[in-house]
Amino acid sequence: IPILWVSASGQPPRGQVAPGDSLVLSCAVAAGTGPLSFTWHREGSGAPLGTGPRLELRHTGDNDSGHYYCWVSNGDSVEESVPVNVTVLVPVANATISRSPQSHQVHTGDPVTLRCSVQVGSAPVTFTWLHNGQEVAQGPMLELRDVDVGHSGTYQCVATNQLGQDGHRVFRALSPELALEVTPQGN
Repeated sequence: IPILWVSASGQPPRGQVAPGDSLVLSCAVAAGTGPLSFTWHREGSGAPLGTGPRLELRHTGDNDSGHYYCWVSNGDSVEESVPVNVTVLVPVANATISRSPQSHQVHTGDPVTLRCSVQVGSAPVTFTWLHNGQEVAQGPMLELRDVDVGHSGTYQCVATNQLGQDGHRVFRALSPELALEVTPQGN
């Protein structure tokens, strides 16, 4: 009997893992007379990654992301599975604040907008704003529409993402402090 319907799957499902986590890929055949041999390949990689119906990727890193295939042979024919897309998710890093206007000195009544961004980080990323070390807001933007002297001080944002199966690993990136000095109008 020729090999029919080769499928590959990953555990955790969707093939998404946090750096350092393990991922198990499995290969199954609907029909085919044996003996069956299994080999694993990744798109763009020449040599087989392993043999057997299971492939375990331990301590995953960025270089493990890609499309994985299982090849099954019974000596007469070879069939290839549909790809399993493996994504090693990226922790947030390098949070920074930009401001508009750019001057660190503003006058009372002026509007100020602060924006937080990260250099890298798999979505979803959440942002929390700190003013003088106290949490004041959520979201990537902090709009101070009508500033007063009480808005003076230091601002930081904390970027967070949760990675791995069920978001079991939390990563945080704290921006450098941004100083804001509010002076009364006319000074």
